[in-house]
Amino acid sequence: MKNIFEQVKENITTKQAAMHYGLNVNQNDMVCCPFHNDRHPSMKVPERYYCFGCGEKGDVINFVAKLHNLSQYEAAKTNDNA
Repeated sequence: MKNIFEQVKENITTKQAAMHYGLNVNQNDMVCCPFHNDRHPSMKVPERYYCFGCGEKGDVINFVAKLHNLSQYEAAKTNDNA
């Protein structure tokens, strides 16, 4: 049986989470980074995310944890229900 972290990472992409939380993802999977003052899309959000502006990177769980100031486990539970 897979743990909650594996289940979330297999079923939800960072792109899906970004869209769920209201970020405008363009056709190139780019968004304005929510982690710094970004006026032009500098964060790539396909499966994992990477910001070319501030260097933030990680998976969908890291993304939601940082976005909402949650623990990794709390973020995984939030994603699991999304």
